[in-house]
Parts: sequence; structure tokens; C-alpha cells
Amino acid sequence: MTMTTNTRTTTMRRRPVAAVVLIAVGLLAPVVQTLGSLVAESTRLVVLLAAFGAPWPYWLAMAVLCAVGVRLAGRRGWAREGLVAVCAAAAVLLVFLRVVLGDFLSPGWEESERWAAPEGVERYVTVETGAALIDPLWRVTVVSGSGLTARSHPVAMYGERSGFVAVAWDGPDALLVTGSDGTTRITLDPSTGAPDRTVDAG
Repeated sequence: MTMTTNTRTTTMRRRPVAAVVLIAVGLLAPVVQTLGSLVAESTRLVVLLAAFGAPWPYWLAMAVLCAVGVRLAGRRGWAREGLVAVCAAAAVLLVFLRVVLGDFLSPGWEESERWAAPEGVERYVTVETGAALIDPLWRVTVVSGSGLTARSHPVAMYGERSGFVAVAWDGPDALLVTGSDGTTRITLDPSTGAPDRTVDAG
């Protein structure tokens, strides 16, 4: 009987600690995503862009972790149950927006072409197609390097104002991007692949 009582007491003491940890981690999740996205945009590292590009998983993590943390935090009461309900509703809303409206609101980019740079340079250019409601979109991106050091740089965007026609290498550090309104030569930084200019005809 004494051992059972001691076990329950220990469990009750641990639950507030776990609750605080869960709530703290949940509240930090969107902050981590915001800081991570800033670092990803400044470095253009592919691994960081993939990890921090979409904010909704971090907001979902915040809602779920805070709901569990609040539930563990204390005794039943209208305040606790109300906070849990709010967090649960937020989680359901996020999932609904992602699953039901995600494809409708997102361009739905799909890679259609990929061309390696000449002369054995570790670099390639991709063409992705998508849509804004019923209008077609094209996105041209250059990826330099490989693995954890690979960097991705947007080069051109085409849409209703000008349709995409073609992209071709003009040496290992230059691209010729052609739209319905003409051709643009874009020079790339030899070390990072960053373009000296971009085309925005979306």
C-alpha cells in the first residue's frame, strides 16, 4: 500500500514537469521555424529549405504539444479543458487547411526537366511546372553542389504575363532563359551558383 502511494506521488510530481517541457517545446516550435527559414533563405542550403520551408508542421506541433502539456498540467477544470479544446481545434483546422485546401492554394510544383551543367561542374538546372488556379506557372531553379552543402537559387518565374519556352546552358556558369518575350542571359557565381539577376514574368 505504501509503495503504491509513493509511486502515485512520484508520478504526480513528474507530470507538471513533463507538462512544462511539452508546452515550452510547443511554443518554441514556430520560433524555431521562423529562425530556421531566415537562415535557409540567407544560405540557400537545400537541406534547410526543405526542413524549414513550410511553417504549418511547426504550428501543428505547437497545438498538439500544448494540448498534451495543458492536459497533464493540473486538475480538471473549465480553464484546462477550454485550453485543450482550443489547441485541439487549432490542430484540426491546420490539418483541414493542409489536406483540403493545400493543393488548391499551392502551385503544386512538379519537376518536368533537369539539365546538368557542362564541363563536369557539380550543378544542374530544373524546370518545374505548377498552376495558379487555372493559369500555368513555370519556375527555373539552379542547384549547385551536393549533399548537405547543396544550394538552391531561383532563377526565373513565368506565368500569365509571359510563357516559358526553354532554358539552356551557356557554359558552366551561365544560363540562357527564354520566354515568350525574349531571352535573358544569367551569369552564376562560380562557387555558390547564385544568379546575377532573376527573371520575374509570373
